[in-house]
Formats: sequence, C-alpha cells, structure tokens
Amino acid sequence: MRLLHWCTLEPAGPSNLAAIRFSSPSRVQSIRIFPTNAIPFSQCPEVIARTEPDSFFLDVYFNAHPTQSATQPDAKQKQKAPNALVPTIIPYSGGQVDFAVNMGDDFATRLMIVSGNFESVSMAIYGEVLLERSPSPVLYQPRNISAADSLPATYGLDPSSALDPTLVANQLLELIPNAPPLSLVIRLMFCLKPSNDDWELPEFPHLYSDLDEEELDIDLESAFRCMSRPVADDSQLDFLQRFVDKVAEAIGPKDDSQSYFMAGILCRSASQHPSLAQLLMENLDLEQVFDTSNMDKVTILRLWDASANSDIAKHLNTDWFLNLLENIQSSPITDRETKEAVQKLADRIHGWHAFEDALSNPQTNYNEAASLMKEVGLEEQSFGIWLESVTTHQGLVTKLQDNLVLPLGQSHPPVLLHSYSTAVSHDDFISFVRAYIGVSCVLAVYAWSDSLPNDQCRERTLGVLRLWQEIDGYREIVNHLLLLRQMTFRLECMTADNDPPTRSGIHAEQILLNLAKNPRSFLRDDFVKCVLSLRQPLSYINEDQRLSIRSAALIADDGLSAAIDILIRTNSVSWDANQIRIFRVALSVIGNHLENEEIGDWGVLESVWTEETHGIANYLVDILVNVSKELTRHLALTQPPPVMHEIIHQLFRLSNDLFALITHFGPISTITSRFLRSLTVAVSDIFVCTDSADISFSQTSSACIAAQETRQGCIDLVRGFTELIPSADLCKNGSTLMLRTLLEQGLRPHNQDPARHVLQVFCLIGHIMPLSPDDATDVTPSSWLMVNIPSVLVELGAFFRALDVESKAHMVKRLVNLDQGVIGIGEWLLQEEFGIGEWLLQEEFTCVAGFMQSLDTTVTDSHHSIAQHQVLLILRLTSDLITPSSQVSTWAITTLCTSPELSHLLAVCMVSLLNSNLYSSHQAHIAQNLAPHSASAECSLRIAVVLTLFRGIRLHELGCDILESALVVLRSLDGEKINFEELQWEVGCATSAIACSSDHLSSLDTKAADAMVLTLSWLLENASIGTSGLFGISVAEWGTLCLGIEDKVSPDNAPLLNALREKISPRVKSPVLTSFIPESLEISLQTIGILLEPPVPTPSTPKRKSPSQDVLGLVALSPPTALLRSPAITGLTKTYLNNDFRQLRQLPSARQNTSRLPSMHVDEFELSTSGSSPTLIPVPNLNAEIFNLAPPFNITQ
Repeated sequence: MRLLHWCTLEPAGPSNLAAIRFSSPSRVQSIRIFPTNAIPFSQCPEVIARTEPDSFFLDVYFNAHPTQSATQPDAKQKQKAPNALVPTIIPYSGGQVDFAVNMGDDFATRLMIVSGNFESVSMAIYGEVLLERSPSPVLYQPRNISAADSLPATYGLDPSSALDPTLVANQLLELIPNAPPLSLVIRLMFCLKPSNDDWELPEFPHLYSDLDEEELDIDLESAFRCMSRPVADDSQLDFLQRFVDKVAEAIGPKDDSQSYFMAGILCRSASQHPSLAQLLMENLDLEQVFDTSNMDKVTILRLWDASANSDIAKHLNTDWFLNLLENIQSSPITDRETKEAVQKLADRIHGWHAFEDALSNPQTNYNEAASLMKEVGLEEQSFGIWLESVTTHQGLVTKLQDNLVLPLGQSHPPVLLHSYSTAVSHDDFISFVRAYIGVSCVLAVYAWSDSLPNDQCRERTLGVLRLWQEIDGYREIVNHLLLLRQMTFRLECMTADNDPPTRSGIHAEQILLNLAKNPRSFLRDDFVKCVLSLRQPLSYINEDQRLSIRSAALIADDGLSAAIDILIRTNSVSWDANQIRIFRVALSVIGNHLENEEIGDWGVLESVWTEETHGIANYLVDILVNVSKELTRHLALTQPPPVMHEIIHQLFRLSNDLFALITHFGPISTITSRFLRSLTVAVSDIFVCTDSADISFSQTSSACIAAQETRQGCIDLVRGFTELIPSADLCKNGSTLMLRTLLEQGLRPHNQDPARHVLQVFCLIGHIMPLSPDDATDVTPSSWLMVNIPSVLVELGAFFRALDVESKAHMVKRLVNLDQGVIGIGEWLLQEEFGIGEWLLQEEFTCVAGFMQSLDTTVTDSHHSIAQHQVLLILRLTSDLITPSSQVSTWAITTLCTSPELSHLLAVCMVSLLNSNLYSSHQAHIAQNLAPHSASAECSLRIAVVLTLFRGIRLHELGCDILESALVVLRSLDGEKINFEELQWEVGCATSAIACSSDHLSSLDTKAADAMVLTLSWLLENASIGTSGLFGISVAEWGTLCLGIEDKVSPDNAPLLNALREKISPRVKSPVLTSFIPESLEISLQTIGILLEPPVPTPSTPKRKSPSQDVLGLVALSPPTALLRSPAITGLTKTYLNNDFRQLRQLPSARQNTSRLPSMHVDEFELSTSGSSPTLIPVPNLNAEIFNLAPPFNITQ
C-alpha cells in the first residue's frame, strides 16, 4: 500500500462537489483525514493540513472500473468501463482519522467524487495502482490461514491484573474538573438518583442528608424520607449511632406500613456509608418488624435490593429469617409473583455467602458466586448497592487485595457469565471479579460524564468500553452490564442525533452493533426500543446492518408468534450473519417464554397450534440438519468456501441454542424413527465439525471456543435421548435406533476426513454407553447390551472393522466390562477379526497371485503389503488385549484358550504367517503371554504357540528364558498328532541361533539350559522312527551348543545331555529367510488409485466354432425363421415366383422388426398405381428428451 494522492479539497459549484481523478486505475484501500494545522508528512514540514469545520459527513463516490482477472485471457477488445458510481459515507468527527476502504479484487477506480457540508478537507489516499496488463502468474505457495486472535488488554486498561480494579475508572474520572469521588458517583447514578432540581443547585453533587436535623424523635416514614440523599463519607460513628437509635425507638407493633418503611430504610442505607447498614443490622430487632402477615411482594423486593449489601445479607442469613421465607414460600395463599420474589431473596442471601467464601477459599464452587454477580447486573438498584459494597467495605476490599496478582494461564478473564462456562481456578476467579468491578466502575463514570455532560470523559470512557468489547472475557462482562436500562437509554440518546458526527456517537453505534451480536440482548425491551429507534444518518452502522438488526428486533417485539413463524415458515435459508441472527433471536424468544412459569410449555405449544401446525421439535430438528450441512460445507475436506470465522462461530452458537430447545421439547413430543435418525445424523455431523474447528482454528478464537462448547452440547443431547423412554409406537427403543444410526453414520464421511470422521463418531458412541455396569440407567447392569447390541450386530461389525487398533481395543474393553459374560459380545468381535485374518492369509494371497499376474509388480506387492498389514493389525489388537496391563487380559487369555472357534482361527493366522515366512513382534508377544495358560487350549493353538516361540528365538525376538514356557506347551502335546518334521525344523533353527549368538549363550541360566535339554529329549522321544535328525543346525554348531550349556545344565540333566549328543544327528539345511511385517504401511496415491479400481479381465478373442458343426451359423437371415417357412424351398437357395415374396411377408412370423425400412424395389405394382412416390421428411419433436426414442416421421403430400 502506497500513497496515491494528497490534496486539500474545497467544494465548488451549487452542488458543493469536489473530485479527484487518478491517472490510471487504482484500488483505494485507506483514506486518512488530517485536522487543521496538522503536518501530514514529517519530511515535508511546509505541507500543512486544513480541514474545516471540525466534524461533518462526507459522501464519497467511486467510479467502478472492472479489473481483468489474472487467469482470464486477454480480450481482443477491451470492455468499455460502465458509468457506475459506488457510494459510501465517511463520518469525520475531528482529529486524524483513518477510514478503511474495501474495494475488493474485481474493481478499481479512476474517479473519486466528494460531497458534503464542508469548507475544506485535507486527505491522503493510500492504495495500489493497477497495471494495464496482468503480470505473469507466480508459483503457488500454500500458506496457513489463521484467525486473528483476540489481543489481551494493555496493563493500564486491564483491571483483572491490578490490585486496585477501580484504577481505570478513577483515572477517567480525573478528566472531569472538580469530579466527586467514585463512591458518590456510584450512589448518585445507580442508587440514590438525584431529582432534576438537585442538578441545578450550585453545591451539587455534594448534597448530603442531615440525619440529625431533628432533635425530636422521628418515625420510620420520616427516617425513610431523610435517607433519599447520600450520607457524607466523613460522618462520625456517634452521629450515625444516634440516628440508628432513633430508628430503633420508632419500631412499634407489626403492620404492613412498618415493614414497608423498614425495608425501604434498609434498601437506602445499603448504598450509604459502610458503617450505617452495619449499625442498623446490629441494633434493630427485625424479628419485631417482619412476619408472614406483613411481607408482601413490594417489601420483599426492597429487601432483595438491600441484600445486595454484604452486611445486610450476612445478618439476614439467620435461621429465623430463612424459616420466615420458607413459610411464605410454602403458604397456599401466597401468589406466584410473591413466591418468585421470596426465591430471589433467598438465592441472593446464599449467593453472598458463596461469593465471600470464593474470595479466600481455593476449593469452593465458583459458579454460585458468579451467578450472584450475573444476577446483580440485571437491575440498577441492586447493581449499584453491590458495587458500592465491594468497593467501600473494608473487609471485602482486604479479601480481594490479599490475593496477589499472578501470571494467568490465559491472557484474559475467564467467561463465567454463561451457562456453558468451564471450570476455573481460584486465580482465574479473582481476575474475573477484578475485571467485573473495573468494568462496573467505568460504567458509573460513563453515566456521570454523560449526565453532566463532559464530552472528553464520555468519549474516552466509551472508547475504553468499545475496546473491552473486542477482548475475550471483558466482552461478556461489558455486554451484560450495558443491557441495564439506564445504559441502553443512554446509548439510544447517543445514536439519536449524530449530525454532525461525534466520536462518542461513533463509539456508541459500534457498541450497539456489538451488543446486537448476542441474541439475548433482544430479550430486553429497552434494547429493542433502542434498535427500532435507529434512523439515518448514522456514522458507523450502514443501512444493511441497520435493517438486519431491525428485523431481529421486530421479531423480539412481536413476541412468541413471530418467533414460531420464523421456525415453521422458513423453507430455503441462506446462512449469512443476518439469517443466523434471526434464528437465534427467535430461539431466544421461545426459550425466554419457556422460562416464564405463567406461559411455559403449554403457552408455546398453543402458539404453535395457532399457526395451524404441530410438532415444534420436528421443525427444530430440520433446522439443525440444515445447520449441520452448512457447518460441514465450511469445514469439508474438499475445497471449502472462504473461511468466515464469525459465521462458523455463530453456527456453533445456533447449534447450542437448538440443542437446548430440542432437549426441552423432546420428552413432551411424539418421537418417531425419522425424528431420531435425523437428529442423530445432524448431531454426529456437528460433533465431527467441532473437532475440525478445534484443529483448524486457534484455541483462543471465538470459533474454536464455540466449537468446544457445542461438542459438550452434542454429548449431553445424545445421552439425554438415549435415556429417554419414547412415547411413540413407531420407535420402541430409541437408544437402539440412535446407536444403529451412529454406527452407520460413522462410515459416511460426507466430504470429511474418513479416519477422523469414524474416530469422532466412535467418541460420541463411547459417551452414550454406560461408563460401568452400575452406570446403566432404567435397566439392570448387564441388560443395556442385551437391549441394544443384538439388534445392531451387522452395523457394529462394519463399524468395528473401520476403527484403528487403539479404538478397537478400547471398544472391546468397554463392551466386555459391560457385558460381564452375558451375551459374549467381546468373543464375537474377536471371532469376526480372526475370521478376516484367516481369509486374508488363505484367500487373498491366492487371489492376488491368480488375477494380478498381468498387472504391474508394484501393484501386486501392494496387495500383499495391505493384506499383511491388516493381519498385523489383528495381531496387534490381540496383543493389546492380552498384555498384563490390560483391564481385560484375564478375559482375553481365557477366551482365546477355551473357545474352540477362536483358538482355531488364531492358530490358523499364526501358522499361516510362519508358513509364509512372515513374523511380527506382536505375534511373539501373543505366544509369550498365551504359553503359560495354553494347557486348556486347542491342540492347533498350542502347536502355533510353540512354533512361534521357537521362531522368535531364531529371529532374536525372544530370549532363552522363554524355553521353559515352550517346554510346558510341548509336554501338553503328548499323544497329539503333530507334524514333527516342522517342529524339528523350528527347534533346530532355534538351537542354531542360540549356538551362533554369544548373547543367547551368555543369557542361558540353569533353568533355560535344562529346558533346552528336556525339549530336545522330548522331541527325540516323541518323534517317529528314523526322525532323530535335527534340521537347520550344523555339526559344529551342535558341538558349540553342547559345550556352551554343559556347565549350566543341572546335575540331574547332565546325563541326558550326554545321551542327546550321541542320539541327535544334525542335518544342515539353509533356512528360508523370514521377513518382519512392517509396523507402518506406505503406498503412493497412484497405487491406491489403481487398487481401488475393479480388476479388468484381459481381453481375448472368443473361440470360433467349426463350419461343419453349424453350417447355418454363417448365414444371416431376416427373420431367421423365414427360410424354413417358404413354400418353395428346395435346397439352400431360393427362387421367388410371382407374388411369393409378398405372401411370405404377410405371415405373422415375418412381421418382426428388422431394424431397417422395408425394401421397395420389389413393389413394382405400387409404382404403377401411384403418380409419385411418397416423400419421407423427418420432423423432430421439440419436446422430446435426449434419452427418448427417435422422433417420428410425418408423411406430407
């Protein structure tokens, strides 16, 4: 970006216009306006800006000049530039300001026209000049597209990291001359609001109550009235004590009036001098004032406001008062609104206890404390009293300061004001409290500066608030507190008249637009009124944005009927920011009415029926399906649309909103199979998208945070519906249907990474399964599997085969722990896996060798490699299950040894690998762990274990210590029919490897040496006559072995070793090289493409029959039966006489279609009776489809 033009424009003519013409097409990116007497360029001090007046609107028009794309070929004739002007508005409010211009890549400009009510304006225009001919394209270099992370607040504007969170507010307050202290500002703005007459008094704001103005006794009403103004902070305690004594003396018999005024006195004293409320609560006997008979709604609400003070809440947290509230709550004559007020008062009293405990206790629950802070921020009086309490009460201030400012794990305060907040540490909670107090104090300063008004302080304060709206953690606090009635009203006034524009007005519009991103903002009537009052001209909000938030405000203003209409009347949706906002506002309106006990579920359903429809849950699921498709489109494995982080963030938020309502309406709706399938598919797709977003975006980005919260929402929704007992006859078992749908959905990636997709669906399935047998709900511990698994065996098997080894092992362990041996689902899964391994080893190699001979050798080897790797994965799974550290090792070993089918299948796999001269460390691990327990196994498995052990010793994969286990297995084979030649070969090769390896010989101990001698002795004793030879070992190696172990053999077996030296005759035979199956598989993409293609048979010429076998096979007849039906047949030739041909053609068998027009050369009689031959003109049918038959022919005369 470079400087395109510098100028000082002065309008001319009656239209008050000024224009700038560029010498070549240019793309403007930024316009910088300088105030009067500013020096724009340090290297040119003689250039001085001149901009008059200080603020104005500029109407700017750019000539739209289309640009030629770099990939578009040069046209012979240049397209004529259209005479189109693109308008925009620049609100200049003074000072040096930059205005960004987004012209895009498709257009440039050569003319810029400026119009407005100004005398002169100095501006610098920055951008780039476009070349007439596009440069040659450069090589593409892929780059990562990362989202702009939220930057942390600077130290001076970060109350969360300051010991005094009111520092920023006090600094802003100093911009106002003779400003009152912050505590007084808080009281006047939120609690003890001054009258209009007080604002006009010269001593304002220092107008204080004289509590001792009456020497005579006062009653409660006069005490209540005299506390309408603040009490001076420098008041003496004895002065306050005298007032409290007078109030105590004024207490009389219990009645409604006395309780009303006493509650009012407590409410007004709550925001006063910190000692006043404390003295009142210590000296007043409230049991003599309040009773169930005189506690109406107004009195309770005054006490609710007063309890925002910590001292008042602490003294009300007593047994007699809580019992009083409980009696009012349980009384049958208490109306609903009073009960709600009583519940709010009790919650606030308990909330204060949790809040004070959270300031010093690192092990408490911070959610209840955060709920108190969220609740006090909903109403001005309570908010002001709470803020006054935490900033002036020395006990709370000291507790907060006792927590040192430590480096946090995150650069912003945690989000604790939302229901989806995560767990936080004590340091995080303290930073949140400090941030909340800091923002609240700044809002008090803004209210004071706006009331005076003081433009400088108001502008700075709004700028700070706008900055905090861009920072995570602060954004939620600012947006929550700005929805206070007073704050919304001030924003409405700031945006009502902004001509000429001011910086405060621009800040207010930006703040208002940011508030509109949260759909719950539209639940506040004051905010809706503010949005609906927006009128042009506006300085920051353009017309499209104004109409967008206005449409959302109209839905909220119309209420429940409009929200339901949005859900049921929307067919095709373009998922832009405006449409997502409308849906979220509609869902928020419905959710708000559900929270209202007066309306509740019945009121919402009645509104749905009023629209002449039903089944609101079905509409919600349909919307969720569309949202899942849109998220999949944005996060697909194929080329996605331009990444729009805010759209993805809002789509995840919309999913969460839909989850909440679907969970609410599900139990009271008719649940059908279609409903559950659609819901499960949509939730699983969204669940997969949350993982894609978590990988694609920064962990601190809004899209990633929303994805993580939506992920938990998916889990909660699916678990909730699997535990739901359906009420529809169409869906007898919802959990089974959802499980089947998830298993099927895992194999349908839908433009997602297939491996990641199946793993994420597996993760979701794991969350709906009981964690333990005792965790199953509504069923006995072992019946969850009995109810769900037998019906989904086909889907479960297909899904299980698509998982990786770790996931397979995890699923088997979970299912075995749940099954407890009832239905044997773990055994079935292993049997399926071993069956695949047997097929791969016995069939796949044969098939590959058979029909792949004509293909490339690389492809054939790839088939072998894939088959070998699949067998390796099966062995790896088995090894993981039987390892001693596995939770199901005992079950796995017992099952493999006692199940005849599993023993046979595993033995076939292991022996087939050995016969193919293939080996794996997992195979050795399996044999090593099965050997001590194989006595009860099938003979084939024991043989496979022995052969595998000796092959492992030969390949140095196993040590000599395994010889003892091998001997145990060998002895269990007594009397079994085995192939001794194969066993002799493996034992001989193993002994040869031991003799040739110094490591093996040195590792032999007495037990291993004895085991070797006993093994050779057993082999010699059980071998058939004439098979005393030991293959694979030479005479020299045999001698070396005997010499190496003769000193290690126990004395009892030494004679046996000497006997073996004489009896065993070594026979040298070179062993075939054994290959290890690689742990990983690498195949090129080209080979994968060839492997995925179906095999094409080699083309060949069909065999021809001999003419002597079928003479008529060489003759073409039309029709074939015509030759046999002619009455004049005398041989293989045909002579037509007179009308013979015509007669033949009249036979039914001769009327078959021959795919050609009838021959006309024999119809001479037709020519003699007709004056001219008919003309055949093909007339095409214009309505015929491309795949229809040929058009008809029409005969014309």
